[in-house]
Amino acid sequence: MKRFIQISLFILFTVSVAALMVYVYMLHRNEPLNKIEIHVARPSEKGFLDKEEIYHYLYQYVSDTDRLSNINTNLIEDSLWKNPWVDKVDAYTDIDGNLIINIKESEPVLRVFSPAGKSFFLDKTGKILPLSSKYTPRLTIANGYIKTLPLKGHDNIYDTAYKKEDLRKLLFVSKKLNRYPFLKSLISEIYLNSNREFDLIPIIGSQVIKLGDTTNIDHKLENLVIFYKRSLVYEGWDKYKTLNLKFRNQIICTKN
Repeated sequence: MKRFIQISLFILFTVSVAALMVYVYMLHRNEPLNKIEIHVARPSEKGFLDKEEIYHYLYQYVSDTDRLSNINTNLIEDSLWKNPWVDKVDAYTDIDGNLIINIKESEPVLRVFSPAGKSFFLDKTGKILPLSSKYTPRLTIANGYIKTLPLKGHDNIYDTAYKKEDLRKLLFVSKKLNRYPFLKSLISEIYLNSNREFDLIPIIGSQVIKLGDTTNIDHKLENLVIFYKRSLVYEGWDKYKTLNLKFRNQIICTKN
């Protein structure tokens, strides 16, 4: 009998707590919207997204007189994610009656110039991003005999349609360069030449760095970093016309 009473009391307590939680939740949902808070995460102060424009855009989905129960956070997330500069978005209401929207801004790592004269950005996941009149980041440029499909907007270069195009290799080379802070700040351009090989163009100096294909690329770039730090820093940035990395364990230099 004692066991039965204990179980009954436990069930009654559980049901009471659940009912109280439902009541508090419903009470909260019927509260009026207090304010909208938008937080944009990005690596620098300036960026592609403007908070005031986002506020203005949101008023087609929410108004100052809305109650929390009328706010569809899933619809807000889906709508904001259609913006190519929104990488991730999380919308929710807090206990104070605020609508909180956290946005992670897309971060381009490479700017591509196609032979057709089109220019666009790629982020590290391969998403194709359009140019923006608001902000132009300083990035490595990809140029040359680049084969790519006409852009359609929210595409990603890892989609099947881009399988035979050059963009994947260009992004691969860019990511490899970015692993070396010295090279990331030094190399201004990745050039795909007519032989389907990659040349690297530095900001300082007049030399062309012949990377070749992507075979042993880590080893090639490590050798390049060592060569720059041990030789060119002391010999001068304009001593060589070309630095050829295509041969294993050596760098073939042509003087100016």
